[in-house]
Amino acid sequence: MPQGRKKREVEFLQLLKEILGLDSGRFAKRIGKQSSNVNDYLTGKKTPGTKVLLSSARHAFEWEVTPSVEVKPVGDHANSLPTTPGVYCLYDSSGSVIYLGQATNLKQEVGQALQRKTNFPVRLGPNLSKRAHPKYKGVATHLSAYVVPSKRMRHNLEALLLRAFPNQSHNNKMGNFK
Repeated sequence: MPQGRKKREVEFLQLLKEILGLDSGRFAKRIGKQSSNVNDYLTGKKTPGTKVLLSSARHAFEWEVTPSVEVKPVGDHANSLPTTPGVYCLYDSSGSVIYLGQATNLKQEVGQALQRKTNFPVRLGPNLSKRAHPKYKGVATHLSAYVVPSKRMRHNLEALLLRAFPNQSHNNKMGNFK
């Protein structure tokens, strides 16, 4: 290695920081690392390992969200979802969001969500005075699903959507941002 040149791992992080155009503190947050460690990596006091470099690159570009299904009938699309991680919404016949969720396997999780009982009473059929807690498959008419590879992004996207539809979605939890 020529004298004066830093290790290629350090150069990689420096180049990544330069490409993103962020100051050290914002860069550390973007790649999911502590500021003190990032400063040590960038100055060459510490050498980042392969795991650190891989997770840094993933975190830096993890904002990818790809639509799989957007507001399509449940019956036609629930079984054709990918087995990749993502976020999904179930809608009732009026277009209101009735359930939001994140999944490591969209196809499996949406199938399970449709089998769950609703946590809100629904008046069904000709006798509207009776209240029941049907399964979501009996109430949900439409579905949206998005492929989101990043676990942190899935969590934050679900938390944001739960706040955007606080009275429509009948989810029991209101997630915190990571």
